[in-house]
Amino acid sequence: MVRKIIQIDEEKCIGCGACAEACHEGAIAMVNGKAKLMRDDYCDGLGDCLPTCPTEAITFVEREAAAYDEAAVKARMAKRRNGERAAAGEASAASMEGTLPCGCPGAQARAIHREEQPAAAGGLDQSGRQEQVRHHGGQEQSCHNSQSTLAPAGSQLRQ
Repeated sequence: MVRKIIQIDEEKCIGCGACAEACHEGAIAMVNGKAKLMRDDYCDGLGDCLPTCPTEAITFVEREAAAYDEAAVKARMAKRRNGERAAAGEASAASMEGTLPCGCPGAQARAIHREEQPAAAGGLDQSGRQEQVRHHGGQEQSCHNSQSTLAPAGSQLRQ
């Protein structure tokens, strides 16, 4: 049957994968770093993928193509979801063992160890600002840093 379907220009495709993400039917996949229409019967011809392509590598054409098969798309998507659930189950088991499958740096932090910072000359004044002591010809002069600093936990303010 002749119908409206997408066509991907591999020369224009930069392999960003935005079209594959936008395709709700799973008709587009990334193959060797380029977007490719995997099956004509998965493409519904609505073009959700078109506006996501930054290089306009995707266009509509009228050509001989298999009819859109909604049942096949639903079966594929169900199979895909089941695979994702199985992977999620494996990930959950892995996290129980203490190793996380994700690459999120925050998920891997277990404890934060801080080294003690050497105390600056002077101390904290009543407003919590760092007081600096300068020595000029045997006399001590103090000045205040205009930038506020936080006091370490458990320290007392100098009065």
